[in-house]
This record gives sequence, C-alpha cells and structure tokens, in this order.
Amino acid sequence: MTMQELQKSWEDTEQYHKHIHESFVEEVNKDEFLNEHRTFVEQNIFGFGERSFQYLWKLIVDEMPSDFSFIELGVFKGQILSLIQVLASRTGRSVKRYGVTPLDTSGDMWESDYEADIARLHDYFFIPKDYTLYVGSSHDPVIIEKAYQTSPYDILYVDGDHSYEGALADLNYYAPFVKRGGFLVIDDCNNDLNFPSSGFFCGIQPVTDAKIKWLEQNGDDWEFYGNVVHISVYKRK
Repeated sequence: MTMQELQKSWEDTEQYHKHIHESFVEEVNKDEFLNEHRTFVEQNIFGFGERSFQYLWKLIVDEMPSDFSFIELGVFKGQILSLIQVLASRTGRSVKRYGVTPLDTSGDMWESDYEADIARLHDYFFIPKDYTLYVGSSHDPVIIEKAYQTSPYDILYVDGDHSYEGALADLNYYAPFVKRGGFLVIDDCNNDLNFPSSGFFCGIQPVTDAKIKWLEQNGDDWEFYGNVVHISVYKRK
C-alpha cells in the first residue's frame, strides 16, 4: 500500500477503521524489524500507541525524498525517533531527526532517565544516535526558535502537550515549519470519527478539539490523507 492508496480507500466507518488497523498489524507482524522493534517497545514500556502505527510510519517514509527531515514533539523514550532512522536507512534514504521534549516528568510522566532511555533504544537496535533534541517545553520561545532554525521539515509528528491549549499551540507554532508537500502527523486526535464501540482508543477529547479548531483556521492549506486509529495524517499543499 501507498499513502495515496490509503487516502483513496479511506472511509469513516467502523468496518474501515477496524480493517485498516488489523491489516496494518498483520504487515508489522510479517516484517522482522517492525515486529521486533514494536515488541521491545511493548514489553519494556518504551512507548504507547498501536502496533499498526509502525506500518503507517513505513508508508510515510516511503513518500520521502532521498534526504529528508523529521521533527517530533514529545519524544518520550524514542520509539518513533528510532523507527524513522531505520525506515529511512533500509530504503537508502538519509534523515535528519529532531525532537522537542522536556526529558522529565512534565505532562504527568513517571520518573525516568529519558535521555538514557532514548540512547538505550538506539543502542539495542544498533541505530546511530545522530538525532538532535531540543530539551524543554514546546511552547518555550527559545525552543520554538531552535526548531525554526532547523526547519523546514518533511515530517512533523505532534504528540506533546495533550491539553486543548497546549495541543492547539503546538499546531499553531510548528505546522508552519512543514515544507510544502510535507506531512503533519497528529496523535490522539480522532474522537470525532466513527470507531467500533469497544476495543479502540480513538484519542483524547481536548486534542481532538484542538485539531478541529486548528483545521477551521488552517484547513485550506492541508490535505487529509487518512487515519489509523487515533493518528491522523495531513499533507501540506
């Protein structure tokens, strides 16, 4: 599958959402690295989200040019940051990776040495630690300026502040840093879609509300490409 095929097939129905999630899980389980990487994350609590997301990220990276850039808001322990590098390198691509993250208990996270966790995950899978972390709040003007200086980006992943005000601010501050033709990936934002009544986590309502508000003001500049469970993907026109 390609991102274009995902977009063409998209339907906001319970049957579709269930099918796309389950079929993507199958693809992850068939892929030796994706399966091993996600299993490590699950068993060691190195990230959240769904197993199906690993395959979605593969499809997004498959759309990238030979050299591209990626920035993540809310790195946690490095699940996606590490995954992007492997997906790039195994298709002959080069990626510059950036993360905006507090590396502490901000956002009600438990105590952990997050910097060491991110390094450990990279070391476990022999992934180069050539990422750049902007340590602090995504709303700090100093951090925003640092992110601006390394923009524009081919991919922006928003998974940081999950309050309404925080999620809306992240979209307002960072979405303009995405290149024309680049992708915006928003996590935890699909409470407005028609999921099966049980077995699916569709998102966090304040994040969904922030997405809707942001799209009301900026949607004409973005094309919806689809969703997998609580992640939605948009491409900048």
